[in-house]
Amino acid sequence: MTLVHASSEILVSRADDVVRLTLNRPGRGNSLTPGLLDTLSQALDDTAGTARAVVLSGTGPCFSSGGDVAAIRGHDTSAEDLHAYSDALVGGLNRVLLQLRALPCPVIAAVNGPVTGGSLGLMLAADLSLMARTAFIQPYYAKMGFAPDGGWTALLPDRIGRARTAHWLALDQRVSADQALEMGLIDQLAEPENFEQALTDMLTRLEPHDASVIVTSRRLLDAQAGPDGLADRLDAERQAFLIQVARPETRARMDRFLRISPKSAAVEVHP
Repeated sequence: MTLVHASSEILVSRADDVVRLTLNRPGRGNSLTPGLLDTLSQALDDTAGTARAVVLSGTGPCFSSGGDVAAIRGHDTSAEDLHAYSDALVGGLNRVLLQLRALPCPVIAAVNGPVTGGSLGLMLAADLSLMARTAFIQPYYAKMGFAPDGGWTALLPDRIGRARTAHWLALDQRVSADQALEMGLIDQLAEPENFEQALTDMLTRLEPHDASVIVTSRRLLDAQAGPDGLADRLDAERQAFLIQVARPETRARMDRFLRISPKSAAVEVHP
């Protein structure tokens, strides 16, 4: 692929009509911030209508560790600052997820490493997912005291059911890549050393097919997901997050987490 644009946090590359958007905060586990999400949103706008397929991936050993806990805690200088930052974070993620679901081409999540917190939404919003066998998924909400975001309640129950989703969130279980495949959360596994070739093969298999069928199927399935639209369900997550993040208990949990993992991502990237 040819790199066509590089920001400090998102790399945009293109091979023919396939665009790859790569989260580029490897030193922070590709954790999410309002700035990164704004850049990703702009990249998706620039991509819409110009690509046969869009691939989402991460730089380094981690796909994404979710919201940057250190950044959230650092904006707790006042109730207003914490509210504004958290609103921009979850609202920005929601905007990206809705953009992904609205793209007029297939979206592939190339999950090269661990996925924690709200970054699961980037995978759930994709049409197809390829995951490295060494990767895993973990909520971390029960540990941190955050309300689930990124589609954990808005998208995941449609995949695995409400009861299984609730159980996973309550016990903060770590799900391996093999388990994720069995649950139907991903479409294909690959050994890390063969990951890029497996991604190329997936794109090759898609090429002769009519992409509009994938897009139309996505829209029809989203319409059948329930009486409330996805935007409303994601907004309910945002509102719950804003309430939960302001609790003293959540602040204490963030402090404990950051004492153990000062870089905010160290826990997530180690099995």
